[in-house]
Amino acid sequence: MAALCTAVLATQPIARAAETTFATDIGVFHSSNLTNAQYSPDVRPDSAARFGAEVGQFFAPGATDTVEVAAFARGELYRRYHGLDNAVIGARAEVRHKFGVGYQAPWLRIAAEGTHDDYDDPLRDSNRLLLGAELGARYSEAWDVAMGISYDRRYDNHGESLVPGIPGTVFDLRGFGGYARTGYAFNDIVYGALRLGVRRGDVESTAQQSMSIFLASTAIAADPVFGSDDLFAYRLRGTTWSGSTTASFALDSRASLNLSYADERTYGPYGNQYKNRILSFLLAYRL
Repeated sequence: MAALCTAVLATQPIARAAETTFATDIGVFHSSNLTNAQYSPDVRPDSAARFGAEVGQFFAPGATDTVEVAAFARGELYRRYHGLDNAVIGARAEVRHKFGVGYQAPWLRIAAEGTHDDYDDPLRDSNRLLLGAELGARYSEAWDVAMGISYDRRYDNHGESLVPGIPGTVFDLRGFGGYARTGYAFNDIVYGALRLGVRRGDVESTAQQSMSIFLASTAIAADPVFGSDDLFAYRLRGTTWSGSTTASFALDSRASLNLSYADERTYGPYGNQYKNRILSFLLAYRL
């Protein structure tokens, strides 16, 4: 009887005890158009340093399921526009299920993240919620692909109304998006990834007054961050297409250097269009 029980237990998935995880990163990035402006007189580029730290718990309740919860803090310090300096605290949770065993089994990942964002400029203080789901598969030990959907919500009640009937809460935003990505490990050190995405929803632009922006706006507020009295922040609906590429270089089993480039293009009503390019360099460590 004891032998039979031992044989039965040996065929069942064994739950792993919770593991504490820790991650930290530090890096720099440059944005070509922080204002999301259409015309060159309103475009404001800048560079910033970023840093973050996270502590979490990782669970494997079965052979094909994992659960991770974590709390984190991060921030950014800008070289020129210090009103954009920010500190963020938040928490996230992620559940991942594999439809089988082996590296070729597809997976489903569901994630949620919430943050409180504190900026030097109070107009931008807000709370955020991000929900996402991703379906992916690995076609070889080196090549993986995935696609996903997301919903983002930014809650903000700052900003005084400048126009009767139009609120000043320009950073009260929401949007839906989708993406597809693929990655390839060239060897034990170098990993490359490509990502294409689209998002439909509210966007914020800071620019001088114009009829095309005014007609498209659902919120307007004065924006003093960029040092000009003739720049105003606007909220409007738009569609943002994005493409990015990332190269990751493993330093050892816990640390990596990551270089990425992203191109974002937003199209709104009345001919409003915005382009932004972001180049970033990040050193990441995970324990």
